[in-house]
Amino acid sequence: MGRSDFVPGNISQIPLVTHGVTSRMGRVRILVLNCLTTNYAQLWSEAWENSHTADRWTKSDPRLPNSFFKNLTPTWNRNCALRTDFARRQALVEIDVLAAMALGLTLEELKTIYRVQFPVLRMYEGDTWYDQKGRIVFTNSKGLTGVGFSRHEWNKIKNMKSGTVERTIIDDTLPGGPRERTIVYYAPFDRCDREKDYETAWAEFENRL
Repeated sequence: MGRSDFVPGNISQIPLVTHGVTSRMGRVRILVLNCLTTNYAQLWSEAWENSHTADRWTKSDPRLPNSFFKNLTPTWNRNCALRTDFARRQALVEIDVLAAMALGLTLEELKTIYRVQFPVLRMYEGDTWYDQKGRIVFTNSKGLTGVGFSRHEWNKIKNMKSGTVERTIIDDTLPGGPRERTIVYYAPFDRCDREKDYETAWAEFENRL
């Protein structure tokens, strides 16, 4: 909402969709995006529905195995969370579509909102590249500084058709302090088209509703 605080007055302005298939499918995607650690175990258990295991992705890609949903469990474990950049992006795309459907928007209206209201996101989407394991190998996103290779390094490897390339970083995101870590990226690399993914998700969800 473009605010540094979030108070009851803000909450009252947000539409709330609590019933129906779109709500259930949206809920599981929100959960797997946010429930990353044991701190979310109680929330996971309280929001759990057995129907979550019957869900599936709207996009066919080896980086989006439908076994992810099938293997979800009522009790949280670390495999209940989406861990790859590619899968997390896809969940956000599908949430966009489900929210638009629940609010009575059309596909074209959703795409127009994306083009007009989110030009920065559109620019980042156009130059964010993924490897075959779902990792971001390069991005121009200012919010993901340090993720993937630099532009200079990326220009040297972006046309790889196969093989791997490594990048060594100092990881200071875990308890115990900084440690050296090597990330392996698998070629070839590709990027996503959010509007096409909206179209695919919309058609698939329409068939399910």
